[in-house]
Amino acid sequence: MTALSGGDRLESKPSPESLVLERPSPPAGATPSGPRSLDWIFPLPGDATRGRQMQETWQAFCGGMDGAIHALLDKSRSPPEIAYAIGELVHNYFRTRGVTLTSFELRRLVAEVLLLQRQVPEPPLVVFTAEPAPNARPWTGDEPAPPAPRLPDSAFRAPPSPLVDLPVRDTVSVEGLLAKVVARARVRLKAGVDRATAREAIDAVLADLPADGRERLALLALSEICGLGLIDRLWADRSIQAVVVNGPNAVLVERNGVLVPALEQFRDRSHLVEIVSRLVRVPPSGIADFRLRDGSEGTLVAPPAAPSGPVLVLRRGDPGAATFERLIASEMLDRSIADLLRIAVRCRLDVLIAGPEGSGKTALLAAVARDFGSARIVTVARHRAFSWPLPTKVELVAPSDGTGGASFSALLAAGARLRPDLLLVDSAQAPELSALGAALSRGERASIAAIPEALAAGLASRADLVVRLGRARDDLFHVVSVTDAKGGRLFGYENGGFCRGTAMPSFAGRVQEAGYSEALSAALR
Repeated sequence: MTALSGGDRLESKPSPESLVLERPSPPAGATPSGPRSLDWIFPLPGDATRGRQMQETWQAFCGGMDGAIHALLDKSRSPPEIAYAIGELVHNYFRTRGVTLTSFELRRLVAEVLLLQRQVPEPPLVVFTAEPAPNARPWTGDEPAPPAPRLPDSAFRAPPSPLVDLPVRDTVSVEGLLAKVVARARVRLKAGVDRATAREAIDAVLADLPADGRERLALLALSEICGLGLIDRLWADRSIQAVVVNGPNAVLVERNGVLVPALEQFRDRSHLVEIVSRLVRVPPSGIADFRLRDGSEGTLVAPPAAPSGPVLVLRRGDPGAATFERLIASEMLDRSIADLLRIAVRCRLDVLIAGPEGSGKTALLAAVARDFGSARIVTVARHRAFSWPLPTKVELVAPSDGTGGASFSALLAAGARLRPDLLLVDSAQAPELSALGAALSRGERASIAAIPEALAAGLASRADLVVRLGRARDDLFHVVSVTDAKGGRLFGYENGGFCRGTAMPSFAGRVQEAGYSEALSAALR
């Protein structure tokens, strides 16, 4: 049995394995016409009270959880992930109603739920609108193709521009037209205007242009005045993984690991400096590392450190899309460590994830959150990497330094009071250690916090499980060690692979009380 089954409860008498064959499966190709009674799915236990309670709970589940099941049938998930998520849903539904399922019962119910989903008829692959004529000749594949229609050359000419109507020799590029619109709009504006006032000025400049091209040009001009201009346009292309700016006339983009020149450039150095000043506040040293709201990272080197600069690099990051399956495939961790984290969260243990910048801490937090299903999750971070839609998830984002608003510590304390089943804390720094320690010591929920490696020593004793990320000899980041609160080594990464430690975890008693002892044994085997 794996940790995915949720664990078995020991029963007072042996399970009647010989009765499994007394309930035959439906014939091949046949599917039930609706939810079947439990006594047709597996032999019910001898306890009549438990059997009746299981029947009532199963009927209530089939009648009220159809929407939740459909929400789990996400095409982006693999079949094992879907089966695991449905198993968690069934297990939690029965358990909250006083019924603890054995792993055999849970597996049969998951199979029954998946069988019921196949009753929905699928559209036919091919639909014929009419039958062939009786005297039609059979198709052999050797018939000559009909001749291609001949089109006049005028069909390949570009349509007239909806923005301007000028002779070919006098046409101006979109960049040139955009620069003129921005210059005329700024004449009407004062310094420090808001977006609404800027949009009014832009609309006044574009009043004489056709309506079908006016909106796009207005949005471009608004980005130039109040946003990041060229950076906004490049970053909107999801195929671009990085933007490299070596100067106003040297803008490159990275696609599929290859740097190529961008189609657009900054007008001049002052234009580049203006955009960069909105992106990050340049410190006296001229070197700044920053993070965007979408989780992407950036580095800026400004003059005089970079005489021909500013030099800017933006690296797209999407750690919120990580799942355990993807992290396992990338060899960041193995399945046993993933199962151990699943068990820790479901047993309400506190977990600390420590590692250097860029080691994958946020991705590991996102994988834990996505695996936890539809339980109530509260996230506290300085970014929006956990912004995927989920009705039971609450996302709290601390403002950037110096922008005012609630502090990270205040949001952390508020998040702990929002009654989460799982509290995720990312990017905690030294000033928040006191508030983070208080959250870890309450023990009312599962708390997982990601902190820099330098801060791990002060909090390791307060967490039930400590996961450390580091760079191995292959120059990639892996889970290099997993220890308990007493420092006992449970897993490590040596000689290019993950290995099991020798320690028995100090939290084994709590896991046994929660009913996951066999799952823990399987994960540590």
